[in-house]
Amino acid sequence: MKQLIQSFKTGELGLFEVPALVCGENGALVQTTVSLVSAGTEKMLVDFAKKSLLAKAKDRPNLVK
Repeated sequence: MKQLIQSFKTGELGLFEVPALVCGENGALVQTTVSLVSAGTEKMLVDFAKKSLLAKAKDRPNLVK
């Protein structure tokens, strides 16, 4: 099975071969035929990961305690 993996530090994308998922006893395995990557969301996560701890706290004051 192929999986698209993104480095949060560099933003670099890679397509990797990973083991197929195993379905649990009470689960359901769904075959995906098409998928979409949201470039805006991915860029936002990389930009957030590159920020310092202080900048992250300023961006999300509701999570700071």
